Amino acid sequence: MLEVCHLAHGFGRQPALWEIPHLRWRGESLVHLQGDNGSGKTTLMRLLAGLEVPRQGTLRWSLDDAPAQPPPCPGRLLYLHQQPYLFDTTVAGNLHYIARWNGWRGEAMRRRIDEMLERCGLAEHARQRARSLSGGERMRLALARAWLLSPRVLLLDEPTASLDRQAVRDVAALVGALHASGCAVVLSAHQPSELTERCDEHWYIAHQRLGVATREAPLPA
Repeated sequence: MLEVCHLAHGFGRQPALWEIPHLRWRGESLVHLQGDNGSGKTTLMRLLAGLEVPRQGTLRWSLDDAPAQPPPCPGRLLYLHQQPYLFDTTVAGNLHYIARWNGWRGEAMRRRIDEMLERCGLAEHARQRARSLSGGERMRLALARAWLLSPRVLLLDEPTASLDRQAVRDVAALVGALHASGCAVVLSAHQPSELTERCDEHWYIAHQRLGVATREAPLPA
């Protein structure tokens, strides 16, 4: 699904933040991307999403049996920032825009939106202005919008940053359900949480290299 070769990136004339000689990911796991502040986690996420062009090397996605291609992959590969953009309308209105963009109309669209509001615990906020939501509610709305698009891969950049414990639980449950529905997930997080405990693969940025560990093959001590 994802193949990275000799990837390196930095800014200006500064040395590269990291180098990744080779990485292959089948896109079936829930991945926790770890690293110290300033190690380049967000930069790597933005490169994977196609929001930046690497200084060196290549990365290609193979999604839905399509030929391998560099990002972006509209509709199939989504990136969510820790402070996701919300349309300046109601909670339901945010989902309405996405549903129409996805080609749904009429009663089928209304049922799908109602279902998603209920699933994400936002039904009682349907008529509330989206930008008045709390941090945890905003992230749940952003995940609901992503879910409506049925992405193949979701990249989450610090999705639980600054959230309280209950909000982290809510987001963790949603991400787990989205992953169970067939969406591959890579999430960056500096601190462990209930969400990172669900991950079955870990990518570590340390000493300007990326290491990969799974439950079956942990990193050497």
